[in-house]
Amino acid sequence: MDLVERGEEFSIMQKMLGSSAAGQGGVLLVSGAVASGKTALLRAFGERATATGALYLQATASAAESDLPLGVMGQLLLGGDPLGADARRAARIVDLMSDPGPSGRARGVREGVPMGEIPELCSIVLEKARERPVLLSIDDVHHADSESLECLLYLARRLDVSRILVVLGENNGFLAGNPRLRVDLLRLPGCRNIRLGPLQRHGVAEMISGFGGPGWRTRKLVSDVHRIGGGSPLLTRALIEDHRATVAGGGTSAELVPGESFVQAVATGLYRSDPATRRTAWALAVAGPEVTLAELGEALTSSRESLHRSLRALNEAGLLDAGWFRHEAGRAAVLRSMEPADRARLEARVARVLHEHGAAATVVVQHLIAAETVEAPWALRTLIEAAERALADDEVELALTCLRVARDTCSDPHQALEIRAALTRAGWRVNPAAVDQHLPELGAAALEGRLGARDTGELVGHLLWFGRFDRALDVLGASERHGVVACGKTGAGGPRGHDCPRHWLTYAYPGLPASARACLGTTPEHAQATEHAPSLTRSPHQRAASLLKAVIEGADDDVVVRAEQILQSTRLDDRTLTALLVALHSLVLTDRLDAAAFWCETLFNEAAERRAPMWQALLASAKARVELRAGALLAADASARSALALVPAEGWGVAVASPIATAVFTSTALGRIDEAATQLGVPVPDAAFQTPDGLLYLRARGHYYLAAGRPYAALDDFLTCGDLMTRWEFDLPALVPWRTDAAQAHLRLGDVARARALAEEQLALVGAGGTAARAVSLRVLASTLVAGRRVGLLGEAVEILRERGHRLELACATDELARAQRELGKLGQARTLARKAQQLAGECGIPVPGVAPKEGAGTLAAERPWPPGPRRNPVELSNAELRVATLAVRGHTNRQIADKLCITVSTVEQHLTRAYRKLDVQRRADLAAKLSPHTGPGGREGPASHDDRDRLYVV
Repeated sequence: MDLVERGEEFSIMQKMLGSSAAGQGGVLLVSGAVASGKTALLRAFGERATATGALYLQATASAAESDLPLGVMGQLLLGGDPLGADARRAARIVDLMSDPGPSGRARGVREGVPMGEIPELCSIVLEKARERPVLLSIDDVHHADSESLECLLYLARRLDVSRILVVLGENNGFLAGNPRLRVDLLRLPGCRNIRLGPLQRHGVAEMISGFGGPGWRTRKLVSDVHRIGGGSPLLTRALIEDHRATVAGGGTSAELVPGESFVQAVATGLYRSDPATRRTAWALAVAGPEVTLAELGEALTSSRESLHRSLRALNEAGLLDAGWFRHEAGRAAVLRSMEPADRARLEARVARVLHEHGAAATVVVQHLIAAETVEAPWALRTLIEAAERALADDEVELALTCLRVARDTCSDPHQALEIRAALTRAGWRVNPAAVDQHLPELGAAALEGRLGARDTGELVGHLLWFGRFDRALDVLGASERHGVVACGKTGAGGPRGHDCPRHWLTYAYPGLPASARACLGTTPEHAQATEHAPSLTRSPHQRAASLLKAVIEGADDDVVVRAEQILQSTRLDDRTLTALLVALHSLVLTDRLDAAAFWCETLFNEAAERRAPMWQALLASAKARVELRAGALLAADASARSALALVPAEGWGVAVASPIATAVFTSTALGRIDEAATQLGVPVPDAAFQTPDGLLYLRARGHYYLAAGRPYAALDDFLTCGDLMTRWEFDLPALVPWRTDAAQAHLRLGDVARARALAEEQLALVGAGGTAARAVSLRVLASTLVAGRRVGLLGEAVEILRERGHRLELACATDELARAQRELGKLGQARTLARKAQQLAGECGIPVPGVAPKEGAGTLAAERPWPPGPRRNPVELSNAELRVATLAVRGHTNRQIADKLCITVSTVEQHLTRAYRKLDVQRRADLAAKLSPHTGPGGREGPASHDDRDRLYVV
């Protein structure tokens, strides 16, 4: 196998051996790239010569022995005692010529070598050649010492009358140590030069057949090995060994993966090449594919000619192709062959060269990170600039790495403070718990007025995130006193779109003490400027504060418009995330669940693409809140758990109350009381109960207590919500309907009068608009009345909830309406409503007794475009028949249906008759069993539109 594709060269060598045996000696120079297979060829030829009776003397020169006089000749004549009795004579001559004398030994130099002994030493070989042919084989002759080369030249000039064949192996990438050898040899008539090229595809195929397993010789494998190994026998064999190991380990035989053998082969080839070529390979691997030859030469401090020669040698060795590595594994292997200290120094040089040539900071910084410490001023600026660019490009880990290196090399206190602030900004995207360590130092700097406007605003936000309200107010006040941040206008150094947190903290943290809230009140100047400023010219925080104010004042239509403006015109980033979350929650509070779900999904996907775990977690929590309101309990539970999995609870600060509240509420509604109790065991900071998220937590815990049979504890939580919201002037039933929650607790305790009073109070507060809060108030109020008075209230509640998309509340209201109809003796309507209530409960994911849970239950309709399970061909009803049947199922009379659809009663009867016949039913009560909310008009299966989302369709 060592002679694969070397048949022609081998025949030339045999012919020359035959000529030498006949008395016509010669010199054969076998040259090739590093690891081109010349060593194997020389070895195979030596074995063939020995088999024919020739005396085989072989040696291998090395760079380590290149200064040892007669090192190569000593190997030839003394190795293995091939000369028999003449060995002692040769040893004496070698010792004599190798001894530089007393003065030379004292100085450690090669002086006084008795070159006059060369004829006597060479005569030993000439005498042996009279007895039988002699083959002298020297591999890596470019490393041979000068004395041995003189001996070879002496012999070469006498080969025309002797039976000696000299075979020399040379790596053509080296500059010859003794140019006389090549010059004198090539002018001799008996000298021939054989240049070894890389293996071709059929040669690689033969090696695979010989060293690989049966069936390995596939066209793809041969192509991959030839492409990655470049035809180098050394690299080819290494790739075959790696592939054999992969197959033995259970891997696929179709995929070639360079492994440890390939790494070792690359290192072997590098260290057998000359130092200049080795350094060029290292520099190329470190600098990367975009480096120019001028930059590479400058980093190596070598001439252009030397660089070209080294690159050509690496190409011929099979490691490079057109000046770059054939495979990334080759580059990785070259990097592994470097000593860490050498690589660090080279990385520093490459960074300096690239910086001087104007390379981008993000390119230079890759080398600065891997380099030894670079104390030049440009290095620190480059690290900071690259960190900002990386953060803007959502490469958070790179930004953090750059900033850590900058922090470790920075000696300027002011710049070190900016770096710490940037570290806090970048680390918050991953896990806020990791940035808590930086807040004390940043806070101290802010109190002294040494922190810029942008960093001050972010610091206030981080302090509030962890519930340190007093510290945040101190920082804000000190910054205003020092003129860093001025209320109503951007502070010095603050970027466009950034404004003082004072403008929106009042709304975002309503539970702050009265003194703090008074301190946070906006100035008249700012209020006037904000009032007259166009909406889209204000900062996201200003618009978020204005939006929250509109929510509190109950301007629903205006809220939706403002929220949509914020969501459509604001790009997701660290400074705008709060405003976007406010807009999302505003849509939820105004019952625009479809729009809120769309924007939650859109922003969550963007956050995932931009690799920002904290953004993802916050948006997953908001998504869970939307899904909970929509009745998608399983989806809400999954989103809440996902939020806590993306960022651990300790990183959530006061906001941890939100995902925990959703998880507790969904677990309770699904009947998983033990899971809800486990979620309540997660610690929540006390400061969280000064925020709206704390109210949601109290409400969720109250409903857990109700489900666990502890109405007094539940009532305490609900009344605590009411006390906080009243005190904060933040009484929003759309956020927490604490009165109806408390009314349900009073009903459990048998206090119907108090429950009715609370329900009526909330009903008066929400007004006559068709909001979900009004529907809930109507449902709870109805539960305190007799059946005759309940039907009207529950019917209105059902209509509102169906329109608003609150499926969980709709299921409860429909079930209570069914019970009311049953009490009134309307059993048909009661059965229809009861089935509908069960169906709604199943869609929400709530287990229904006697009914197997449906696959995909509890997900939003937009996430489940068709019914799960086997697809069935629907019954084809016309749109007119479907509309009439739908209204009939809802309990409308023929006259009411005619009025709603603007048709005659006779037409209604005709449509119903045809629908009965197609559905094979006899009465209205049986229609509901044949209808499903998942099938589109005319039997078309697909996502429901806005107009059709609440209709029942035929299956």
